[in-house]
Amino acid sequence: MSLPSPPTVDSVRTDLIVTTALKPAPDLIERATVLGRDLNAPVVARRNDGLAVLFARAPDADRTLIVQRDRLVLGRRDGATFFYHPNMAYLRLGNLLRGGRDLLIEAAGLQPGESVLDATLGYASEAILCAHVVGETGIVHGIEASPELGVVVREGLQTVTTAHRVLNECMRRIQVVHIGHHLAFLRDCPSGSYDVVCFDPFFDAVLHDSIAFSPLRAFGEHHALLPEAVAEARRVARRRVVVKALCTDDTLDRLGAPERVGSRSGKVVYGVFPAH
Repeated sequence: MSLPSPPTVDSVRTDLIVTTALKPAPDLIERATVLGRDLNAPVVARRNDGLAVLFARAPDADRTLIVQRDRLVLGRRDGATFFYHPNMAYLRLGNLLRGGRDLLIEAAGLQPGESVLDATLGYASEAILCAHVVGETGIVHGIEASPELGVVVREGLQTVTTAHRVLNECMRRIQVVHIGHHLAFLRDCPSGSYDVVCFDPFFDAVLHDSIAFSPLRAFGEHHALLPEAVAEARRVARRRVVVKALCTDDTLDRLGAPERVGSRSGKVVYGVFPAH
């Protein structure tokens, strides 16, 4: 299975357009221009046009990045939208603070002051949990394969504010270090760079109780986790690599996970691989 091909430096993307909120101020136009340059995508003036009109003016585009005053929003031709929020991190962090069990933290065996690479960032929900456990002296870095999704999540982690102070502090400590496929980053990463490397790829099946992830699925990259990526992650990790999977699929069998952490009634399981 091959990696997705990123656009070349000289080519302008035709699948994505960048625009602004209705009646934009000059600073929004300037920000849209910067993001369009970063994403190698054309910037389309919004004026008073709806998204349907914008897509009609850009027939090859399937998605748009909308620069609003307080957030970035991804939109798709079929009406799907995505903006950043911490998703399940609120509930899972609350459970940790009450002394509850979290399978990821147990599988990773994290300690304060350690470093973590979340190679499939998404909503950064699990990165937030890692940031809480490793604390202010630890490091949590993230990778997101989809460029436009990565931009939205990167900004959201630094600007979204919830009513949960600890959650906000954890979000601010996460640094998005690469926007692109994780294997490209791992190949160039020195051995032993992180204590733990984590993967949470999209599941082939959609859990009925995970409807909150549907907007993310609409814009994320759905390539299967490659054995080479796990092998590179084991080289980059000092202690272990953790892969999240459904209990009912063959992901961990396919990757040869020697250890698994799960629960009797749980629908997901974490495979644990020792570092090389």
